[in-house]
Amino acid sequence: MQNIESLLPFIKEIDKLKFIERQALCHNGQRRENTAEHSWHLAMSVIVLHSLVEKEVDIGKAVKMALLHDLVEIDAGDTFVYADLSGKKEKELHAIERLTGLLPEPLCAEFRSLWMEFEEGVSAEAKFVGAIDRFLPLYSNFLNEGYSWKNHDVSEQKVYGRVQKPISEGFPPLWELAKKMIAESVKNSWLRTES
Repeated sequence: MQNIESLLPFIKEIDKLKFIERQALCHNGQRRENTAEHSWHLAMSVIVLHSLVEKEVDIGKAVKMALLHDLVEIDAGDTFVYADLSGKKEKELHAIERLTGLLPEPLCAEFRSLWMEFEEGVSAEAKFVGAIDRFLPLYSNFLNEGYSWKNHDVSEQKVYGRVQKPISEGFPPLWELAKKMIAESVKNSWLRTES
């Protein structure tokens, strides 16, 4: 059994996730979400959508991935999904090493392994969680009339390039919905097209 006090440094450190501001607005449009809120929203979405997945997905593992996937933003910060991603991987690897290093074994190894599995995106759980993770910011932009797309001059082609593969491979029914939202966003001039 773990010593409670040996777990407290990690519990204290992850509170910092509440202060990492993201580009996406909360769905009511009043303010930007923070990474802790995004991770919670992703985990809840995984639970709600799990019954619609056609392949075998371990829900416990998927929820853990959802809660852990952006933990690295405590050190690496949030990177806008359509920004230059060079250097991101190294920062995040250092972050996951440091953060999980605050935990005793076997939790350290378990959390690090789950985070790596999500990043590699090969398992059924990683693909499913990854699909929803790509969908939620798209959905937020759809509900907020393209807020971050307009602020960063994002094109329809960039959105397709970033979300099509993970959503279509990880959760095909969600991709059908995402395509409709992208098309409607273009029609409403919330998302521009390249000429």
